Amino acid sequence: MMRLCYASIRQELHNDLLQDLSDILAAARNFNQLNGIHGVLYYAEDYFFQCLEGDAELLEKLYAKIERDPRHHQLLRFANICIEQQYFKHWSMKYVNRHSAVSNLFTKFGLKSFLPHQLTEDQIPVLLEMLHKLENDSLRNQAGYKNRGYQNFF
Repeated sequence: MMRLCYASIRQELHNDLLQDLSDILAAARNFNQLNGIHGVLYYAEDYFFQCLEGDAELLEKLYAKIERDPRHHQLLRFANICIEQQYFKHWSMKYVNRHSAVSNLFTKFGLKSFLPHQLTEDQIPVLLEMLHKLENDSLRNQAGYKNRGYQNFF
């Protein structure tokens, strides 16, 4: 079993942010559930950070697919970690919306904002621990989303 983490910048195409997140999460949860992959996705300030856990061969194939996804730009893959147990085993793909605790953590790391490309290998476990503990936030509770008729299925 392996843990694979990466960061990318969102490449805005034709869809809006909610559509992109919805599409990514729906596809991830579907595929991951069928293949025993678990993980977490965090998005803020036009950056994605994702951690995937599962069979090494399946993760390599999945990452190759992510590399071809036009919604991701400037992908940075962090070092793979061999694991004995999946940390995010309760989620096929946990989504954590922008959270002040993560912003504060990046400030502690000496970064001015959420810049996952600048994470060091020893900071990643700290971020993963925080993402594991944070409750799933609902996008629909943010100003503006209710008025757009957005239905929460994250």
